[in-house]
Amino acid sequence: MKAEYSLSDFKTVMINPFYDKLNKEVVIPLRRDVYQIFVDIAEQNGEEPEKVMRRCLSDYAKKLQEHE
Repeated sequence: MKAEYSLSDFKTVMINPFYDKLNKEVVIPLRRDVYQIFVDIAEQNGEEPEKVMRRCLSDYAKKLQEHE
């Protein structure tokens, strides 16, 4: 397995034709006080609140899959 990839490696990759069909935009309503928790965490880590929320959702989805 290659440790590093070059630009030429990425030029030969086939684009996934199902990408748009499989990925859906999801909107989750949050109360202001809940959103503020993500804002506080993001400020501590120098990130955007949306990145923190996505990471939390991704981690939770992995845990759910492990228990299935």
